[in-house]
Amino acid sequence: MTIVDGLVASQLDPNSALGRVISTVVASWPEHEKLLNTSLRVRSPRVLQQSEHVAEMIEKLADGGLEAYVRGYRWMCDMVRAEELEFLRSGHYRLSSFEEAFATVYSNDEVMAKYMDGLLLSQVLWSNHALMLNFYIDTFLANTRRDGRHLEIGPGHGLLLALAAREGRFRELTGWDVSETSLQHTAKCLKRLGVTTPTRLQEQNVFALGGVSEQFDSVVISEVCEHLERPVEALVALKKVMAPGGRIFVNVPINAPAIDHIYLLRTPEEVVDLVRQAGFGIETTCIAPAAGYSEAVARKRNATISVGVIGVA
Repeated sequence: MTIVDGLVASQLDPNSALGRVISTVVASWPEHEKLLNTSLRVRSPRVLQQSEHVAEMIEKLADGGLEAYVRGYRWMCDMVRAEELEFLRSGHYRLSSFEEAFATVYSNDEVMAKYMDGLLLSQVLWSNHALMLNFYIDTFLANTRRDGRHLEIGPGHGLLLALAAREGRFRELTGWDVSETSLQHTAKCLKRLGVTTPTRLQEQNVFALGGVSEQFDSVVISEVCEHLERPVEALVALKKVMAPGGRIFVNVPINAPAIDHIYLLRTPEEVVDLVRQAGFGIETTCIAPAAGYSEAVARKRNATISVGVIGVA
């Protein structure tokens, strides 16, 4: 990877979408510029190009209200910092069950709104998220079957579905979520992003696929497994609705404490084993440490690493 030598936030084109997003963050939170500079320096020109495109998508979703998203982002960063301190003290995540996460987070509309806004901005502000998007676009999407059927679990703001639509390789997109409210939000986002590929958004629990007879050529489950009590079972269930030779994109952060993370994976190898245990062959992997860490240092300090695995059914 060719690294952009010494690029910092102040050198970004102020008229670019990424420049505007970062300027809005720094204007209200100047102390955060140092971390953003660290995040930018590890990106190749290609990753920066993709971050610019995603920043354009974020601006469309914000629809002039970017400052509110920044407030959500700062809230999320403060939350993660507090959870990291607890993680360092105890060695495990604060919560261990979906029931606890639902009571603490998912049933609280105010918390969820801030959290979702923060997660959206992190896709371009955090280097591990930006690098994982590069892996998703250039390694997973670029090599999927043409005219295939594509499924995403928990599509959220719709960024990954919209990026899949942009590839023009799929005849149909499908999004599954356990929350009808979340799916309504996804539908609004996809409309705002101008997605025209035929898309079905369905309320569906991956642990209850008995009546599903569809076969998908590609499946995405990104930053979902850490929210599940039994992620291997979820992957096994997804394999059953995949066409032979279909590919799955699994993205899981390890050592990543947050208020709703319940399943702790400590090494990249544990993520690979998770996918292998579900019966998938392993095509390739991507390891993206949090900004400021090399892979070796992140492993030594149990710091957050985004781990991407492409499996084959």
